[in-house]
Amino acid sequence: MIAVFNAITNIAEDIEKNVFVNCESFLERGLSDKQMHDSVHKYCSEVIQRELKKVKSVHGFIGKDKKEYTTINESGKYKISYVAIDNLDLLDVNFSLGSIFGIYESHMDAFHLKAAMYITYGPTFQLVFASKTEGVIYFSFEDGEFIEQEPLLLANEGRINSTAGLVPEWSEEHKQLVNSFFNKGYRLRFSDSLSLDTHQILFKKGGVYTSPSTKSFPDGKLEVIFEAFPISYIIEQAGGRAISKKGRILDMTSVEIGQKTPIYFGSTKEIQAVEDSFLNS
Repeated sequence: MIAVFNAITNIAEDIEKNVFVNCESFLERGLSDKQMHDSVHKYCSEVIQRELKKVKSVHGFIGKDKKEYTTINESGKYKISYVAIDNLDLLDVNFSLGSIFGIYESHMDAFHLKAAMYITYGPTFQLVFASKTEGVIYFSFEDGEFIEQEPLLLANEGRINSTAGLVPEWSEEHKQLVNSFFNKGYRLRFSDSLSLDTHQILFKKGGVYTSPSTKSFPDGKLEVIFEAFPISYIIEQAGGRAISKKGRILDMTSVEIGQKTPIYFGSTKEIQAVEDSFLNS
């Protein structure tokens, strides 16, 4: 696991330096927005694959973009899922973006998820690691290295209301749920970067993130293997909860690559309010 962690820190440093700090190599090409996004995504994917290929304990990896599992060491025990870069549409407005990793042992399901990590780049360059033995630890980049900080723990209740999906496509029940949090004084914090929105809830010690079923995404928008499982794992290790209307996210079984889900995660009191809203809908 240490070798996997070190590989991801190398990934973080490379992408932060060459995409978010010294980005001239992308800007000087005169690319359109789409070409720029494709080029950045390709670069990030190549960095991730290059570094993971160096780790003997990694059996293989699979990215959200192509969904092709690559075996690199038959004797390796870890299977890595990754989101190379989280919502490149925000690249042009200088938002923090991130990479997300799920570290599975032998099988890519919730039971075999041994650790999860995400990186936030740009104005916020930090790394968050979660495991059952370590809890949730974050690392800030100082003087050329990642420095371990205090563990991250969620309070029972927060004040962040982070909700995804197009408002006109929300169900009436979801509108009422979102408004119920606003009526209690919750603050809207939503960037549409999953790693950054998770980061804000963790650093503010609580709150709620909701990504419901909508007309455009009736099965939900987040992909289970690549997004919902790793983020739910991190939230639970921080003392929070992550659910859908069908129950706990990490209780999902027989999940297929590419399968999506609605998700609601955050502090225990907020998720209890979400569950109560399900009963009343």
